[in-house]
Amino acid sequence: MEFELTPVGEATRLSLRGRLDTATVEAMQSQVLESIVPPGRDTIVDLSGVSFLASQGVRLLITATHGLRQHNASLVLFGAQPLVAESLNLVIRQVIPMTDTEAHALERLKT
Repeated sequence: MEFELTPVGEATRLSLRGRLDTATVEAMQSQVLESIVPPGRDTIVDLSGVSFLASQGVRLLITATHGLRQHNASLVLFGAQPLVAESLNLVIRQVIPMTDTEAHALERLKT
């Protein structure tokens, strides 16, 4: 699993690539959370490069969402591949908004 942070206007894009399974989430969770939560910037998460999402990956996304909310910031997911999107739809769509594109994710931050 690799991740990259990129400023996009007033928001931050977190691009994830690889598998979000138990081993990779444990290895990178603190880095990801420390990178996006303390600044308290609205964050969009690019899931287009994620090929597998385990429950630990879902937990990471929920933890990041709750952390950002404490800073009055939001998190929106976008670009999930069909298998990953299906997993997310079953579990967290009510908690974290999900869109198809980066442009829609940025627009969703404004609502």
